[in-house]
Amino acid sequence: MAVIVSVSPDILLLTEVDWDLDGIALDAFATVLASAGINYPHRLAPRPNSGMMTDLDLDGDGRFGGPRDAQGFGHFTGEAGMALLSRWPIDSDALADFSDLLWQDLPGAILPTTGGKPFPSTEAQAIQRLSSVGHWAVPVASPNGQIWVAAFHATPPVFDGVEDRNGLRNRDEAALWLR
Repeated sequence: MAVIVSVSPDILLLTEVDWDLDGIALDAFATVLASAGINYPHRLAPRPNSGMMTDLDLDGDGRFGGPRDAQGFGHFTGEAGMALLSRWPIDSDALADFSDLLWQDLPGAILPTTGGKPFPSTEAQAIQRLSSVGHWAVPVASPNGQIWVAAFHATPPVFDGVEDRNGLRNRDEAALWLR
């Protein structure tokens, strides 16, 4: 928190923040920041893909229901999500949320394979979202006019096998902004 107070940004993107439906934790954090002299009256924290369970084996371990079988790694819905805090108004109605884009639908995507076959399965690739947490284009009304914040939190490009699932996903998560 000392760094945030020292830098005092107008807009702050937090990652690895657990999401809650009513934003209670985010409101509490904003209250703590306000007591330190930084007021963020405008906040955004849509439900992330992390912990969003699927009914498929997305990590290829032969089991269902584990944290790596969610759209993005997570033991529970919203684990390690994102939140945007701003001194200036956020136009949430004009928010462009790309978090539900399927990985296979990204132009130029490179999906994981093993032995020339889709990893972990064709069915899994048909539902796998590109964003492990989220991708947002957020319009903010600054004193100098509207600005857009391109916010995302990619999967780490490690912790996988020879199929390089996380490495490839990380590559394509970053590539989304180029496309």
